[in-house]
Amino acid sequence: MYIWCAFALTAILLTVFKLLYPYPNMVLDSYYYVLAAISHADVSPWAIGYSWFLRCFGFFSHSPLLLIIFQYLFLTTSLLIFFLTLAEILKLSKISKWILLVFFFANPLLLYCANFVMADAVFISLSVFWISLLLWMIYRPNIYLLWAHTILILLVFCVRYNALYYPIVATLAFIVSRYSLRQKILGIAMQVLVIGAFIGYTSMRVGQISGKTQFSPFGNWKTANDALYMYGHIYQEDTDSVPEKFAALHQTVRQYFQAVGRVDDLLNFRSQFYGSAYMFTDGTPLVKYKVLQYGEDTEFVNFKKMAAVGPLYGEYGAYLIKKFPGAFLEYFVEPNAIRYMFPPMEAFASLPPFFLRPDYLGQAARTWFGVTTLTPNLSYINLRGHILKPYQTMVFFIHIFFVLSLAGLLMVKGFRSLSQVELYSLVVLASLWLCDLGFNLTAAATVMRYEIFILMAEVGMILWLIERTFGRINNEAI
Repeated sequence: MYIWCAFALTAILLTVFKLLYPYPNMVLDSYYYVLAAISHADVSPWAIGYSWFLRCFGFFSHSPLLLIIFQYLFLTTSLLIFFLTLAEILKLSKISKWILLVFFFANPLLLYCANFVMADAVFISLSVFWISLLLWMIYRPNIYLLWAHTILILLVFCVRYNALYYPIVATLAFIVSRYSLRQKILGIAMQVLVIGAFIGYTSMRVGQISGKTQFSPFGNWKTANDALYMYGHIYQEDTDSVPEKFAALHQTVRQYFQAVGRVDDLLNFRSQFYGSAYMFTDGTPLVKYKVLQYGEDTEFVNFKKMAAVGPLYGEYGAYLIKKFPGAFLEYFVEPNAIRYMFPPMEAFASLPPFFLRPDYLGQAARTWFGVTTLTPNLSYINLRGHILKPYQTMVFFIHIFFVLSLAGLLMVKGFRSLSQVELYSLVVLASLWLCDLGFNLTAAATVMRYEIFILMAEVGMILWLIERTFGRINNEAI
């Protein structure tokens, strides 16, 4: 019954949605994913996995409609597996199942997410499959799941590099599972091996292109960008010298903040680059220093030049953060925590995703998809804002309810009533939440897209924890 309801909701909502929004949505990331697919690149500014996905899908069709349908069906299929996994392993009640069913399969945020030509829908889908697989490894382990996990964790890591903490959660799942010691070591070693091989190959290719061996130039820029959100507040108090290799860059940074006299506000949810201002805005120190070293460029993101300064930027950003950890907590982590509780809607609230760029980036989309416009009826663009408006508040309450439900089970000593499988599942899911929280607060300015996966897991856990907490209270009352 639940499966048929999931199918019905998926079919109805997807049909209605595509009648209203016949075209895909595209932002800056989207065009670079398409460019990498067209050029058959094996490295790019963004994680290469989604571009590989576009190339594979392109063997069958270049239709943007079929692509979006596939992305949404892939996402709902993963959620159906997760739904059935939670229902089987955690023994959810009927009312919890119905609530979860509606949240998973009648959720307009997921439709809008899947309508983007971006890695998010595929990444969320693979992540949901992955956490479901971990729970099955705890519940009913077998050797085939080990091999499936190795392939799956490699795929999800290729699509987005913040899956870097996934092996930590997976290692914990292996440790608490009922696999033999040899199988546990094998499972842990295989994930390290495949991810290590991918990192090694990517680092080598980036080195061949730019002359600077590194895994993620984008990540290095992001580290420096995050540090500048902090350093702009305290640079006047810093009179210490820096290592010689940072001297020219450091001078550029200090001159910039002295000239503008302000720092981009992380809590300004209307900011053009949503927490990445120092990576993309002309005249800001990271962009300016690159121009001083390698000259002006007609491309918005020149990968070779971006990668050439990547190691320096990564080291410089890490240097500032280590030197001023308290200031980093105050000026980056604290406002980012507020963003985590009320994430900016970002791509879900801006207008550019509905308009095809007229430049060489837009031409790439025209070539690949054959589209001439991305613009639906104006009333439907406005409708998106009304539908998604409650989500910031909803995210706040989901995070709060998760913490409170976990604390509630602890207060009534409900852990004692859990089976071993339930307890280990809770440990793995809680560790996933903690790792995701730590990554979101410290590695990048968070936005709504980054939190969708963990929200799916949180809602399932809230329902189960409330059931166990009140079940414990009722048992004690009896």
